[in-house]
Amino acid sequence: MKDRSNPSAGEDFSRRGAAQFPSVFAVAPVDEMSWARVILVTLAGVVSHTFGRGTMPLLLPAIADDLGLSATTSGATGSVNMAAYLCGVIAVTYLASRFAPAPLLKFGLWITTTGLVVLGTAQTTWQVMIGTGLAGLGGAGVWLTMPVIATAGVPAAQRGAVMGSLTATMGVASIVVPFTTSGLRAIVNDAGAWREIWLLETVAAALILMVLYMVLRDDASPRLPSGSGITAVTRLQGWKTAVFFYMAFAFIAASWFQFFGLSLENDHNMSREFTTHMWALMGAGGVIGAVMFGWLSDRLGRPRTMCLVTASGATTCLLVLVGEPWAAALAAAIYGVSAMAIPPLTAAFVRDQVEERDFTPVFGAMTIFYGPASVAGPITGGVLADITGSYQLTYIVLAVTFAFAALAAWHLPRVENDG
Repeated sequence: MKDRSNPSAGEDFSRRGAAQFPSVFAVAPVDEMSWARVILVTLAGVVSHTFGRGTMPLLLPAIADDLGLSATTSGATGSVNMAAYLCGVIAVTYLASRFAPAPLLKFGLWITTTGLVVLGTAQTTWQVMIGTGLAGLGGAGVWLTMPVIATAGVPAAQRGAVMGSLTATMGVASIVVPFTTSGLRAIVNDAGAWREIWLLETVAAALILMVLYMVLRDDASPRLPSGSGITAVTRLQGWKTAVFFYMAFAFIAASWFQFFGLSLENDHNMSREFTTHMWALMGAGGVIGAVMFGWLSDRLGRPRTMCLVTASGATTCLLVLVGEPWAAALAAAIYGVSAMAIPPLTAAFVRDQVEERDFTPVFGAMTIFYGPASVAGPITGGVLADITGSYQLTYIVLAVTFAFAALAAWHLPRVENDG
């Protein structure tokens, strides 16, 4: 935090920091905010999160039918993805002081793309697990570095909107993928096609990787300071409450998303085409929610906005239980609006309190806590579904967890943004 009582001290610190920690992009020093640069950087999130993570639940009903997966095994695909993500978070958090953010982001993209290739050629459950694990591992390199690169030169008053744009870009991709899936299935005349989708995403990922190599060419972004590790999270005000909030959301996000399509098809006999299109509706909600709540958090404050978002999310669990198409559509839209806004809001909450070069180790430390909860969520939901014969109890548990997350968000400290 800057010394507000001595403006000149803050200016001196800024000058020293500028000398020691050069611009994120050497080819275009970041003196002012550039939305074009922000959007281009967010394409990395499309590869790591929309392709590497978000496509699995979309295709899971078809994969489960093809490979004969139980609910527990279906949940395990999500747990493997998040376990690998946790390993990646630990690695990136400790490598952050040795490598600049851009190389870590590129390396993460390479690993994720490799995972997509494995998924697109998988013939067994184990190959699916390996592919989704690689996708999760690479995703950590992207998500822990993308926010600090995208917010370089961005004033605090616009930081929430920029963080929202990170998820909004993924939301746009999440609208395209379901319709592309339906279209490709129609072309190959196979309602259960799933490998072809990932192969197509592999091609898209390769193109995005080429674009980002051009955007980040001659990169001179600084290495982050030492002192990384799980204790870095203690630099935050209200860190215990923040960690509890993020862990609660991790449990929810990894499970709600994972079982949505399975619940609609298996519990409520909805068609695969209808279920597939629900993911597009969710993506549309994500675009609206990420931008809207990012903007709102710049005015209302991060904690109050985070509380509003999680309280809204609790209603989606109850809507899933209704078992009607209108309720499923409403649940998808509201979940997209709410849940996709939480990661960028949490990142903005962290970014408000730490300097640019401290973001990756501190947010990485928070994500280390995020990992175990996200691993436990899908496997727990799958076991509950196998025991009870439906996904109803799974979504009841998620609704209660959403409520606890909202309560935690309400008690987070509101930090005055420094410019």
